[in-house]
Amino acid sequence: MEYNRFVDLSKSYLFCQLQRSAGTRFKNSNLHPKLPFVTISREAGTGESEITASILDELTKIQDPDECPWTLYDKELVKKVVEDYNISGIQSLLPEKKFSEIQMMFEELFGLHPTKREMAHNISKSILRLAEMGNAIVVGRGGFYISRHHTNALHFRLIGSMAKRVKHMVNEYSMTLKRAEDYVIKEDLERREYVKKLFGVDLNDPHHYDLVINTDKFSVQEITETICLNVLALKQKLALNEHMEELSPI
Repeated sequence: MEYNRFVDLSKSYLFCQLQRSAGTRFKNSNLHPKLPFVTISREAGTGESEITASILDELTKIQDPDECPWTLYDKELVKKVVEDYNISGIQSLLPEKKFSEIQMMFEELFGLHPTKREMAHNISKSILRLAEMGNAIVVGRGGFYISRHHTNALHFRLIGSMAKRVKHMVNEYSMTLKRAEDYVIKEDLERREYVKKLFGVDLNDPHHYDLVINTDKFSVQEITETICLNVLALKQKLALNEHMEELSPI
């Protein structure tokens, strides 16, 4: 998938969610059923970019036509969206306060302001808003822990052997073997320390995730199919639960 398509999807998602939010001010919120939300945690060098692109493609194929598009959010993507599009042009869709809150969400979530410890609370709020919206994939940022109580959230962790992760970095980014090894070790440590410092939990603890996938053992396609089957099953479960609640006597 071309990078520009990620940008276009992100823009479409933002427009759709703003319109959806505006609509709920006047309509019954039950018109918008709860949608799945996905977090991806990963060890460095597990090929997360290719995997998440594949997942996004597959989820886009199976989503309902009246839903906001499935969208992937990571730091570089949202930074690109803000740079490439004049998102202030959608202010007319919502009152100033509501628009400002949603725009700030994206800026806070993906570090477009200087990183500070006190921003952890704002980052958490932003991820929780995305979880409420649904049909979004968030990479990193402790999303698995922040949205742990959301019944519509699925949390995946990508792992792999050091040897194969280093090899991936060498092949994909033309790094020397030494540089690739140093990069993987440094990234793993920084991500673990980030989560430990802000949330007090161990990133590597498998109990935080619904599924831990060893990328040494499975192809991108196999990983994509596994994750998408879980997302589809959750979506059906959410729809069934909502239907049962509607049938329940008051």
